[in-house]
Amino acid sequence: MATELEGNEKLQRFIQLLADLNHQSVEMIKTGNMELLYAMNDTVEEMYSIQHEGTEDAYTAIEEDAQIIYKNFNAMITMVQSNENEKLDTATVNALKKFLHNIFDANVRIVIAYGLA
Repeated sequence: MATELEGNEKLQRFIQLLADLNHQSVEMIKTGNMELLYAMNDTVEEMYSIQHEGTEDAYTAIEEDAQIIYKNFNAMITMVQSNENEKLDTATVNALKKFLHNIFDANVRIVIAYGLA
């Protein structure tokens, strides 16, 4: 990617959001704490805003993985909202874990594409 990181505040913020999402994903995988969805929502929304408006290679080259993050996160929210019980059933929990792993994997691929890992 030909985009310069130095002085590019939007890209620096996007990278920080990637790190935040990575930590949030790992924490949710480890603990199962669904309250983290609120923080993840803020992170994903800001990531989308930056990446969707960006025309530089740093944003266009990661489009496929970014879409995986956005779509899987939206699927997680839909699953949680459609749950009719106070406690999540096994099928819902398994689906949420799959979506979460998809988000984590896409996030890692973006970090690698940026040369940060």
